[in-house]
Amino acid sequence: GVRSLKFRTAMSKRLAAILALDVVGYTQLLAEAPDTTLEALQKILKEIVQPVVRQQGGRIVKLMGDGALVEFRTASGAIVAAEQIQRSMSTQQIKIRAGVHVGDITSDGPDIFGEAVNIAARLEAAAPPGGAFVSRAAAEVAGNGLSVRMSSEGALRLKGLPNPVETVSIDLWREDREVNAQRMASSQDIRFTTSADGTRIAWTATGDGPTLVKAPNWIQHLEHDWGSALIGWLPLFSERYRLIRSDARCNGLSDRGAEDISIDRFVDDLLAMMDSAGIERAPVFGFSFGGPVGALFAARHPDRVSGLIVMNGMAQGMHRRERGGDSAHMYSLAALSQHGWDEDYPSIRDLNAQRFSPEASHADQRRYAEFNKQAISAEDFARIGDCVGVFDISDALADVSCPTLVLYSNRERIHGPEQSRMMAAGIPNARFVGLDSANNMMPVYDSAWGTALREIEAFVASL
Repeated sequence: GVRSLKFRTAMSKRLAAILALDVVGYTQLLAEAPDTTLEALQKILKEIVQPVVRQQGGRIVKLMGDGALVEFRTASGAIVAAEQIQRSMSTQQIKIRAGVHVGDITSDGPDIFGEAVNIAARLEAAAPPGGAFVSRAAAEVAGNGLSVRMSSEGALRLKGLPNPVETVSIDLWREDREVNAQRMASSQDIRFTTSADGTRIAWTATGDGPTLVKAPNWIQHLEHDWGSALIGWLPLFSERYRLIRSDARCNGLSDRGAEDISIDRFVDDLLAMMDSAGIERAPVFGFSFGGPVGALFAARHPDRVSGLIVMNGMAQGMHRRERGGDSAHMYSLAALSQHGWDEDYPSIRDLNAQRFSPEASHADQRRYAEFNKQAISAEDFARIGDCVGVFDISDALADVSCPTLVLYSNRERIHGPEQSRMMAAGIPNARFVGLDSANNMMPVYDSAWGTALREIEAFVASL
C-alpha cells in the first residue's frame, strides 16, 4: 500500500502519492516584476515548501519556473503537506494551486511520470487560487484519522482525462470563517423600515469603523448571508467598516411578493434604509445589480453619497444589450426557476451559483444554492429577474457627481467587462480597476480580493 512506499532511483513502476504545485498568474507576475517575483518564489521555496516537504517525508522531484512536483511515501503526508503549504501561503501576495493524487508512476532516475503525476497536475490546474484539490482515491487511502478538513467537489471533468475524477477540496479556513460568521451574525441588530410604497425593508449594521452602505441587489437574507463563503464582501467589509445592509424587497426578512419591482423602487428602499439608520452621507457599495442601484441613487441623491464603489456592475439589463445571447439566457433562467426551485437535488439554483462564482469550490456553490432557496421564492426570483433584464441607467451616469471606483473581474462572463467599462466611461472621472477573477460574486478565498480591498480601503480613506 501507499503507506509504506520507498523511493527508488532506477527505472521502475510503483504506487506513489504525488503533490503538484503551481504559481497562479506566474507569467503576468514575471512580466510585471521579474526580479521581485523570482526573489519571492525563492523565499517561499526555502521557508515554506522545503521545510513542509521534509517534515512530511517527501522529496521534491523537480522544480519548474512556476511550480513543483513532489513525491511522498504516504497519501496522508501529501495531503497534510498541501494543507500546511497553503495555510502558510495565505499571508503571501503570491498564490499557488495544489493537487494530490495516488496512483502508478514510473521513475527514470530521479524523475517520475505516469498516471499519478498527470492526475495530480490536472487537479492542481482545476483548484481555485490558494486552494487544493485531492482525488477521493488519495483521501480514502489516507484514512479517516486525517486531521485535515475536506469537502466534496463531486466528479470533476479534468482537461485531458477521459473519465471524471471524484474530488475533494482541502477546506483551509471554514472553521475560522464559521466562528467569525457566528460572532458577527450574533451581533446583528435587525431593524425594519418602510419604503415609499409601503413595503417593509429589513436592515442591519455589523462591524465598527467608518460607515459603508451596501446597495440592495438580487438575492440576500440577513439571517443566512453569513453561511455562504461566496458572499465574500460581508465578512471582509464587516471587519473593516460599520457595514449597513438590507434585505431587498421580496428577499429574506423584507416583504415578499411586493407589487412593484423596479430599479426605482430599489433606489427608494436604499433611501429608506439610510434614513432609518440615521445616515446623512456615506460611501455606497454595490455589486452586480447593486451597482446600477447605487449609481442611480447617487445620481438622484448626490447629497447622500460621499463616494460610490461598483463591483462587477452593469449599466444595462440583459434585454437591453447588444451582446448576443444575453436576453435569451435571461428568459431561460426565469423559465427554469419555476421548476424544481425548492427541491433538494441540483437545479437552477446550482446553475445560478456556478454562473456567479465559477471559480468557487463545488461545496461552496452547493451551499450557496441552498441559501438561494432560503432567501427568495421562485416567483420573486423570476420577478426580480424581469427587473434586472429591462433597466437601462446609461443616461443617468453623467449625473453621478461623487468620486467613483469601478472594479471588474476581467474574466467574468455574466455581464462582461464591457458593462463595467460602460459604467466607468459614463460616470465623470470614475476610476476603472481590473481584478484577475472569473467570479462575478467573489468568495472570501478569491485571490483577487487582495487587490480589491487595497483599492477600496484607499478609496474610502480618501473621501
